[in-house]
Amino acid sequence: MAEDGFGIVYLIENAQQFWSELEDILRVPSDNTATLSMLDAALHRFVALCASYHEQFLQSPLQFEHACNLLLDSELFTFHSERMCELITEDIKSNTNPHSQLVLYFILLLYGRRQNNFLRSQKRWQPLIPLLMDHVLVAIDPDVEDVYVGNQSMSSMSSRMSISIGPIAIEAKLRSLGVKLLYEVCRVQKLSIQDLRVFDDSFINFLFDLVEETRFMPDETFNYSVIKLIVALNEQFMVAGLEPATKQNASSSQNRVMNILMSRLGESKTFAENLIFMLNRATRSAEDLCMQLLVLKLLYNLFTTKGTSEYFYTNDLCVLVDVFLRELVDLDEENESLRHTYLRVLNPLLTKTQLREYPYKRPQVVMALESLLSNANIRDINPTTKRLVERCLTGEWCVQLRKTTKDREFAGVHNNGGINGEFRQPSPSADVIAATSQDSVSSPGAVASEWGAASLPSFKSRQKAKSKRSLENLKRGVPSSAAPLVVRTAAPQENQRRPSADSVGGVATATAALSGMNLASGSSARRKDKGNSADDRVLRSDSSWLDAPLPPSPSALSLPPSSPTASRTHRRPAPAPPKRRKPPPVPVGKTHGGATITAIASSASTLKK
Repeated sequence: MAEDGFGIVYLIENAQQFWSELEDILRVPSDNTATLSMLDAALHRFVALCASYHEQFLQSPLQFEHACNLLLDSELFTFHSERMCELITEDIKSNTNPHSQLVLYFILLLYGRRQNNFLRSQKRWQPLIPLLMDHVLVAIDPDVEDVYVGNQSMSSMSSRMSISIGPIAIEAKLRSLGVKLLYEVCRVQKLSIQDLRVFDDSFINFLFDLVEETRFMPDETFNYSVIKLIVALNEQFMVAGLEPATKQNASSSQNRVMNILMSRLGESKTFAENLIFMLNRATRSAEDLCMQLLVLKLLYNLFTTKGTSEYFYTNDLCVLVDVFLRELVDLDEENESLRHTYLRVLNPLLTKTQLREYPYKRPQVVMALESLLSNANIRDINPTTKRLVERCLTGEWCVQLRKTTKDREFAGVHNNGGINGEFRQPSPSADVIAATSQDSVSSPGAVASEWGAASLPSFKSRQKAKSKRSLENLKRGVPSSAAPLVVRTAAPQENQRRPSADSVGGVATATAALSGMNLASGSSARRKDKGNSADDRVLRSDSSWLDAPLPPSPSALSLPPSSPTASRTHRRPAPAPPKRRKPPPVPVGKTHGGATITAIASSASTLKK
C-alpha cells in the first residue's frame, strides 16, 4: 500500500497490477481536455508509484529502464518534454526522499541519452552537480551493497545477464546513478576553470580509491563507470588549460587528475589494469568510441609526462601495442578521427615508455603504419593521417629498423650475383643438353658459329677460373692417383673440351666415342676420372699449348659436336630367342596292332651319351 501526494492510496498485489496502473497514469484524455495541472499531476503520480514499488517490481535495471521509457514515450514527454524536465529538476532540489530521487535521476539520464542537447545545458545542470557528488561520496559497506549479482548495465562493456538475487541498498543505487550522470555531463559539456573548481582534489582522490575498493565486485559495471568519469574529468582539465585566460595563472590550470595520479603511482594498480582492459574490449558503439577517445587522451598525458611515463607494467604495454595494431587496421574511414588519436598516442608509447628499450612487435608496427599509406594511386590518403604516420616512422627505433629491412631486401635481390653484379644462371636440364648435342652432331660446321656467339658473362668467368686451376695442377704435377690427362691428335675442332656424360643423366647419346687418342706418358690409353663439372678437360700433347689460352667453354645451349665418324646411334635391342622345344620321341618299333613304340630316355642313357 502506498499513498502519493494527492491522497491517492495504491494497493498493488502483483506485477500485472503495477504495470497496468502505470499505463493508466500515463494515458492522457484524447478529447484535448487535459490541462497543465493534470499533466503535472500525472508526472508526480508516476514518480510516486515507481518510488513506492521499485524494490518489488523494478529490481533489475532492465525493468527500471522499461518503466522510465514508458514515461518518455508517452504524450507527457512527446509534447511537453521541456515542462516535464523543469518539473523533474525542481523536484530533485526539493524532494529528499531517496527513492523518489532515484526515479527522477534515472528519467533524466535516459532522456539525456536520447537528447544530447539536454545534457549540454549548463544552466540546468550546474545546481545538480553538487547534489550528484554528494551521492557519490556516500560511504557504503561493500558487503552490504554487493547483493545484486550480474547487473546488466546499459553500457556495452558488460556482457553478463541480469540475475536478481536480492535488493540493493538505495544509497548504492544513487551512487552508481550519480557517477553515470556526472560522466554524461562531463562528456558533452565544456566546463571552465571556475566550473571545475567543484571537483577538488579530495573528490578526485576518492574516485581513485573507489576504483581500488570495488575491484572484486562481481559486476564490473560500476568500476568501469568510475574510470570513465575520471578520464572525462581529465579531458575537461586538458581543454580548460588551453583557454587564454588560464595561461596567465598557471597554478589554476593544472590538471588535478594527473596530479593525484602522480601522487599515488603505487596505489592505482586496478585503475591501470582496467583502463587497458576497457580499451581492449571496446566495441564500435557510439558510447565506446567516445570512451576510447577519452582513454587515449589520458594515456597521452601519462606517456608524455616525465613522472608517469613508466606508470604501466611492461606486459600491460605489450597488450596496449596489440590493441593499437588491431585498431589502426580495423577502424573504417568514418572513425578517422579516432585513428588520428591512436597515431598521436602511438609515438610516445614507443619512445617514452619501457618499450623504447624493450622492442615488441616493431616490424608489425612498421607494417601497419606503412599499410595506412599504401595504394595511394587508387585511394585518397588523409593528410592528417599521412603526417601522423610519417611522424611515427621517423622515430629512431623505426628508422634503424626500416634501414635494416631495406638492406636485407637489397641483399636478397643480389644474393645470387657475383662480385660485379653478375647473376648466376641456372644449370641446363639433361633434356636440353641431349637435344643440343644431337643437333650439333648432325651439323659439324655449327661449332664455329656457336663459339663465335657471345656467351653469358658468368659462364666465362667460371670457365676461366677452372682453366687456371687446371693449368696450376699441370705445372705442379699431378700424382698418379689424380685424373690422367688425355691428349688428342685429331683435327683442331676436336681439341675442344667436351661435356662429360657422367654427371648429367640421360645424355649418353650426346657424347661420341673418342678416336685417335694417345697417351702422353705411356702406350696404353687411360680412362679419365669422373668429375663434378659438365666439362671434361682435354689437353693437347705439345708443351706450347700450356702457355696458350684455353678456348672458352661452350654454354649449355651450344655444346661442341663429336666426330661424325665416331657418333653412335641408339639401336633397338635384339629380340629374345624363342624357347627351346623338347625333341619328339624316336620310334623304335611297332606292335602287332600297328601302334608305334617309343623309347623313354633314362638318366642312365643320357649319361652314356
